[in-house]
Amino acid sequence: MSTQASNTATQNLNRFIGEQFVATTNQQDRSTNAKDFLDAQFPLANGSHQDVCSYVVYYNHLLAFLKDGTQCGLQNPCQFVALTGHKNEPTSVVLKNNDTHVEICFDRLGKLGAKDCAHIEDIQVSMPIKNLPTPYKQWISLLHTSCQPTEGNCKVFTAKDGTDYALHQR
Repeated sequence: MSTQASNTATQNLNRFIGEQFVATTNQQDRSTNAKDFLDAQFPLANGSHQDVCSYVVYYNHLLAFLKDGTQCGLQNPCQFVALTGHKNEPTSVVLKNNDTHVEICFDRLGKLGAKDCAHIEDIQVSMPIKNLPTPYKQWISLLHTSCQPTEGNCKVFTAKDGTDYALHQR
């Protein structure tokens, strides 16, 4: 993909995030909007992220199990890049679209995860910080209004091939 196309895609993503999340205060609306965001940026081969009951990693693919008992993968399987935890019950999965990473965090006992069918506790988007000599990311929560952008040195995940997958943060 060309640099111009990548920059345009990132600008469209930033605009989408701003429109969908900044003004939303109701938690149910935030959750619905976050899953709509997943549907728009990381569509499933069939169905919607709204209807997912669980996500598992099967070999190198992310599978979504839906409320109706069916299962499917991502429309673009290459968008799944990493996870934390065990493949059968990940604590998070990482998806990538152009320069933007999204981490879906699961916690069946969490404040939000206990109420969500797929046990999603948070969905964090990494926003590339431009004009720095080294590429850095700033993580922003889509579900927690009180959450400040996550900063630190590095987030390390397990890539789908089993190697480390590190994302540097500001």
